[in-house]
Amino acid sequence: MDLYCILTIVSQTVTATPAPTPRRSRLLILFVAFALGVPAGFISAHAVRVPVVKRLEDYQPAIITRVYDRDGVPFAEYAIQKRIVVAKRDMAPMLVNAIVATEDADFYEHGGFNPKAILRAGLKDLIARKKVEGASTLTQQLTKQVFLTPQKSWRRKINEIFLAVDIEKNFTKDQIFELYANQVYLGHGAYGVEAASRLYFGKHAKDLTTPEAATIAGLIRRPMAYSPILNPDSALHRRNHVLRRLLDEKYINRQQYEQALSAPIVLGTYKEESPKIGAYFSEEIRQYIEKSEKFGVENLYQRGLKVYTTLDLRMQQAAETVLQRWLRAWDRRRGFRRPTRNIAAEGLDPENYKDQSWSADPYVTDKLYAAVVMVVNGKGLVVRVNRDQLALPPSSFKWTQHDTMQGILKRGDIVYVRLREDSKTHVREWVLDQLPQVQGAVVILDVKSGEVRALVGGYDFETSKFNRAIQSRRQTGSSFKPLVYGAAFEKGLTPADTLFDAPIAIPLGPNQSYTPKNYYGKYTGIVTIQRALELSVNVPAVKTWMMVGADRVVDFAKRCGITSPIPRWPATALGAAGISPMEMTAAYNVFANQGVYVKPRLVRKIVDQTDRVLEEQVPELSEATQPQVAYELAYMLRGVVQRGTAYEAHILPPPIAGKTGTTNAYTDAWFIGFCPEYSMSVWVGYDDPGRSLGPGATGAEVALPIWIDIMKQIDAMKLRTPRPDFDMPPGVVIVPMDLKTGRRGVGPCTRVVMEAFVVGQEPDKDCSGDNIMVSKLPYYLQRPFYQPKEFEPTEAAIDTSAQSGESAESPTPEVTDEIVPKPPASPATPPATST
Repeated sequence: MDLYCILTIVSQTVTATPAPTPRRSRLLILFVAFALGVPAGFISAHAVRVPVVKRLEDYQPAIITRVYDRDGVPFAEYAIQKRIVVAKRDMAPMLVNAIVATEDADFYEHGGFNPKAILRAGLKDLIARKKVEGASTLTQQLTKQVFLTPQKSWRRKINEIFLAVDIEKNFTKDQIFELYANQVYLGHGAYGVEAASRLYFGKHAKDLTTPEAATIAGLIRRPMAYSPILNPDSALHRRNHVLRRLLDEKYINRQQYEQALSAPIVLGTYKEESPKIGAYFSEEIRQYIEKSEKFGVENLYQRGLKVYTTLDLRMQQAAETVLQRWLRAWDRRRGFRRPTRNIAAEGLDPENYKDQSWSADPYVTDKLYAAVVMVVNGKGLVVRVNRDQLALPPSSFKWTQHDTMQGILKRGDIVYVRLREDSKTHVREWVLDQLPQVQGAVVILDVKSGEVRALVGGYDFETSKFNRAIQSRRQTGSSFKPLVYGAAFEKGLTPADTLFDAPIAIPLGPNQSYTPKNYYGKYTGIVTIQRALELSVNVPAVKTWMMVGADRVVDFAKRCGITSPIPRWPATALGAAGISPMEMTAAYNVFANQGVYVKPRLVRKIVDQTDRVLEEQVPELSEATQPQVAYELAYMLRGVVQRGTAYEAHILPPPIAGKTGTTNAYTDAWFIGFCPEYSMSVWVGYDDPGRSLGPGATGAEVALPIWIDIMKQIDAMKLRTPRPDFDMPPGVVIVPMDLKTGRRGVGPCTRVVMEAFVVGQEPDKDCSGDNIMVSKLPYYLQRPFYQPKEFEPTEAAIDTSAQSGESAESPTPEVTDEIVPKPPASPATPPATST
């Protein structure tokens, strides 16, 4: 029978007998130790535990998975245990000394367990008649943390000693200490000395001072009891004990001891290398890794992956900040809402209330802070954020249209305040605000690679984790129309082709018909496809859907990356289908990328802690349409910015193209646009698809300003290069065209613009006086002069409210004379498409 079996029997026998007194327990320990002999213990340890200890060579503690942006800047991390593994050389020498002096003064001398310490602890326990001192070495503590359970028993203690001896034989002291220092729990979710150093003192473990090192070392015994955050007095007392141990072990002299003893514990905030942005993006990364058969949950939370993504933190920051600012502004226009929570009514004292969102971080501008109302009077109100009392005069809540908040707010109400800074004087003041109910989403794609540069799924990830940029399916309104016209161009129609804009009835079945209406109920009669898109006229889009056929439009949309179901009814031409912002952005990206669809991607590569590549993603490309068709659409959409519903964006450096979108009852507002480098979408609406944004809340009024603001930020960061126009593929010509009639821009025209056409499809007839006269007639008098296209619906609908005139979902510029630019020369060869 080997020694381990004997010990096991002894331990079982001891367990089965009545609980011994403390004196008898200690005597039994001594008896077993000396009877069996230390040499026999060494031999048995090697015989029994070598296979287990050898696994320590491959042991990896659960470490943090970090997510990096495209420039290698970390912005998110995932871990079950917040641990940052560092080598011993990256720990302050005094931290190493403090841990050794306090936990195992003979660490560098013993062979895994310390008989002297066991005897000393046993005698002290006998004298005190209770357990007053531990005898476990650092190596024994490591075995408990890695191999054993916390259960207290003779069997576990004996196993602990055997394992510790074997660890000492297989690893150096520095290796053992390094494993221990990275494994030990130090409170508040921090595992290891590096994570603790950052948490408590805002610095790396290698930069700790002697008093700070002593504080960290003192946490090992009872992390939460000695936490300087929760129990500063206990932490100070424990730190001073560690300093005394350093003095006793001659790691510091008397002068250093006295100096360190007089130093207060000053906590610090670690300046995170990971910015607190990109939460919706990083959540998509988390879900991708968790669901991946290659990685899964264990690899994400325990193996310390490095995930290199496509995100541009600068763009992400701009997108989040701008979206939040505009959503708050729009929400304020809808009026002030009374608070939904009063802590006084809950029985809490407003003087002592601490909101879970409060922190010690410095206040920043343009951010909402929860505040508790302390005083409401005729002079305004006083609120408290953390320990700060803030006075809010009536000017700070002028937007509520109330001169006083008496009778509206009361003591104990939870409200929101914001630190506002004047852009000219830079004077800062606190103002009353509110958490917006309206939501929004932003997606920015790199045109050539399809890499997601920014992704915002809502106002705030902490309040709502639903990612509206990817998970939501919202009606797109008129932003769907370019897909209809794209299918039409593949069939041979051109921007110069005309349709008849008038009330129509589309038969749907027996005694059923669909009668689309234009915005403001205005109809223009004969109109070019170009002008119909610029003004977002509805009837021509529905007619085009019917002429081309639902199957062609749906097929075109799917080739452009739309994966959501698309109903095959006429109203889909006006954006009745529910589609995500990500899909719509990718579809518009086809127009900017000369007909090439690039699947949006968030990940570049995933590597392990040794930088071994585990997965590397490359762009997935497919030809969605011909380059000439894509360029025609891009050029048409540039006209929307120059002369149409997106005219407000014309102030941006060219080229800019895009389309607004507004749904019935103003429930959804869109703008999707692009430049040669980026495609970007903005959606705004409520989570309840039936709730209106309010009268006049068009895409141009609500979404477009956000898009423009973000693009201004991108320009300010010099992340794109202005140029005269989009790169033109071969097989395209740009010629002057009359915007009203679609004729060649020669002769007496109404308004001449430059237009892109597939070679051979450009207008071949000049303007004439007759055409001009007809175009000026009311729409209903133009009908005899119009020849319907093949399959164009012609059944008129009775609409007594119909008016004659150009209709647009938002104001468009009044331009009578336009300078016609010279068409750019067509390149001999198509431009290269980089990935």
